[in-house]
Amino acid sequence: MQLSKRERQLIEVFIKQGTTLTAQEIAGFCDISTKTVYRTIRKINEASLEGDIIISSSGKGFDLIYDRYLEQVVENNGIRTAASEPLSRRNNIIVSLLFRSPKRIRIDEAFGAYFVSDSVISNDLSRIESFLKQNDLNLIRNGKYISIEGHEKTIRKVVNMLISSNDLIDDQFTTVEHQISPVDINFITSLLEKLEACFEGGIPYPYKMNILSHIYILVKRFRDGGRPRESEDGFLDEEEQKLTEDYKEFYHISKKFIQKIENYLCTSLPDIEIFYLFQYLISSRIAGQSIRTPISGDLIKEVTGFFSLEAGRNIGIQQLGEINKKDLYKHMGPLLYRLKNEIMIQNDLLEDIKVEYTDTFQKVKEAAQKACRKFHLNKISEDEIGFLTVYFVKYKELLEVKRRVLIMCSSGVGTSELLKVKVNKAFPDLEIVAVLSQRQFVKNIDKYKNIDLILTTIHLNEELPTPSILVNAVFTKQDEGRVKQMLGEMS
Repeated sequence: MQLSKRERQLIEVFIKQGTTLTAQEIAGFCDISTKTVYRTIRKINEASLEGDIIISSSGKGFDLIYDRYLEQVVENNGIRTAASEPLSRRNNIIVSLLFRSPKRIRIDEAFGAYFVSDSVISNDLSRIESFLKQNDLNLIRNGKYISIEGHEKTIRKVVNMLISSNDLIDDQFTTVEHQISPVDINFITSLLEKLEACFEGGIPYPYKMNILSHIYILVKRFRDGGRPRESEDGFLDEEEQKLTEDYKEFYHISKKFIQKIENYLCTSLPDIEIFYLFQYLISSRIAGQSIRTPISGDLIKEVTGFFSLEAGRNIGIQQLGEINKKDLYKHMGPLLYRLKNEIMIQNDLLEDIKVEYTDTFQKVKEAAQKACRKFHLNKISEDEIGFLTVYFVKYKELLEVKRRVLIMCSSGVGTSELLKVKVNKAFPDLEIVAVLSQRQFVKNIDKYKNIDLILTTIHLNEELPTPSILVNAVFTKQDEGRVKQMLGEMS
C-alpha cells in the first residue's frame, strides 16, 4: 500500500494524537478543508487491501484502525518502504542503470539490496525491457551484466520523469536509493544560487526546481561513470543555432555555468550540455525577461484561445478577458516549447491541486487532451495541467475582486506559490497582484500604490505605507483568522 504525502500526513495526525478526531480537528491539524479530509480518508480506505483503515464513529468522529494499518505497512518485521514495492524497485533499478549508461553493471549488484528470487529478477528484467522500449531505450543483456543504451536526451528525459513522478529525490537530495554526497549538494545549491543571481527577478518556481534537477542529473551521470557516446556531441540545427544567437546572453550564461561544472568534476563535458541548460533557461518564465521561443506566435495564440474557450466555458468562465488571455499567452509559449523539446517540468503542488480543485483539474485535463489532438501536440503531462489549473482557478476567483493584496516572500523553492494557492483558497475574493521580495517592492513602490494589504513571510526592515501582516509560509488557520480580522477592520 502506497500513500501520497497528504494521506501520510493525515495518518500521522491519528498516530500522534492517539484518539478519536472530528473532521474539523483533522482539518485544523493538516491545514486543509473538511471537504478535503473526507476525500483523503476515502482515498486511503480505497487503497487498503484489508478493509477500511479509518472508520467513522457516529456522533464522535474518526478512528484509525492501527492494527489494520500496520498489517499493510509492516513486512518481515520491518517497515515496508516504497523501494521494496515491485514497481518502485524496478524504477530505482532503471534510474541506477540510466545514471551509469552506457556502462554495464552486474545483475546481482543491481538487485542485491532487494533480496528477491531469480524468478522475480527475470520478471523484473522483462518488465524493465518493455518499459524502456516504450521510451525509445534498449536494455542490453550480456551474460551476468546489464546496461541501458539510447540517445542522451532520451536518457535524461526518462531519468527526470522517474525521479519526479516517483518521489525518488526532493529539493534536499534526501533520496536513499540514489544518494549524492554532501559536497556535491553544496556545489549544486551554490551553483543554482549564482545562476539565479544572473537574473534580476530570479528564477521562479517550478522552473528553479527543474533546473536544479537537471544539474543534479548531469552531475550524477558523470559521477556514476555514465557518458554519452562521442557521436552525440553533435551540432545544432539551423533553428537551434538561430535561437542561441537571438539570446546570446542566455547562451553565454549557460556556457559559463557548464564550465563551472566541468571545473568541479575535473572533466570536459560535450558542448551539447551548454544547449541543454540553455533550453531550460529559455523555457522558464524568468521575471523581467521577455523570451520569444521558436514556437509560432499564431500557434501560441490559437492554443491560448482554445484553452480560454474550452476550459473556461467548462468551469463557468464565459469570457476570459484580454488581461487574463495575455497572462495565459505568456505561459503557453514556454509550455509549447517544452512539449516540442520534451522538457519535463515538475509540479510539487500537483497532489494538492488535484485534491483541492478536482473538478477544475479534470476540466482543464479534458481541454488539454482535445488540444493535443487538434494541434498535434505531444502529450501534456499532469504536472503541466496542474499549473494550467491554477491559472483557471485564479481567473475564476478574480471574477469578484474586492481587495488588492501583495505577497512578500523570500526566494524559497515553491514557498511563494504554495502560499499564493492557500491564500487564494481561503480568500477567493482577494486579488493577489504579485508575489515578490521586499527589494522588488521597494524598487517599484510607485507601481504598487493601490495595494490594500501585504502578506509577508519575512520581517520588514522598514515601515511601509500599506498595512501588512506577518504570516507563516504554509498559511495556518491562525494566519487565516488574523487576515480575516484585519479585513474586517478595513471594511
